[in-house]
Amino acid sequence: MRILRYTFVLCLLAAISYGQAEPEKKLKPKRTDNFIRMKGIRFGVDVTRPFQDLWTKGNRYGSEFTFDMELRPNLFPTFESGYELMKVKTDYINYTGKGSYSRFGVDYNLLQAEHKNDKDIFFIGLRYGFTLAKQQVDQYMIDSYWGTETGSFASQNFFAHWGEFLIGMKGEMFHNFFMGWTIRGKVRMRQKDLGMPPVYFIPGFGKADNKFNLDFTYSVYYNIPWDFRKSSGDKKND
Repeated sequence: MRILRYTFVLCLLAAISYGQAEPEKKLKPKRTDNFIRMKGIRFGVDVTRPFQDLWTKGNRYGSEFTFDMELRPNLFPTFESGYELMKVKTDYINYTGKGSYSRFGVDYNLLQAEHKNDKDIFFIGLRYGFTLAKQQVDQYMIDSYWGTETGSFASQNFFAHWGEFLIGMKGEMFHNFFMGWTIRGKVRMRQKDLGMPPVYFIPGFGKADNKFNLDFTYSVYYNIPWDFRKSSGDKKND
């Protein structure tokens, strides 16, 4: 009888201790890929746009903002938007061209992550850009055999678009703060002929006479650390 009582007590204690034991936590498997992982949306400002008159003909100023995010491994959809103003004032012409522009496209990262916290990328990308702009010639002067001719042209509105292929890099300098450069090759697409005067400057593209323009940008970025993947997963589990 004592053996039966001891056996019963031991079974009871075992049942109680099993009921009080914490459920075993499921461990997430470790990462086995080498993809760069960036949570959230990265917002940037191009610091070269206000100083373009230092290396371009005429007084060219502007501002540009950019947004990108990691949608899939190594794939970063990008949206860029800005405003540019060009003024040319000489003894022969007083010209103003200005307008807002936008570009959208995608960057593809070529680097692999050596550590799980690596966020530096070296990328190639494609863009489609377009602008709604206007130009105006307040005064012009032409010297010819028959004498000097002066006049002006009223404001003209126009639409232009182009494609871009680019290469660049973005590096994390501090936590969530990035800096990076981009070299852009811009190819002008067909546009409507305004007659006189012809389009001289296309905001976001550059000189309209050129079918191809080369440009350089340097930007600073801040990554807004919003993990949309985790948020989407939480909603599915609710």
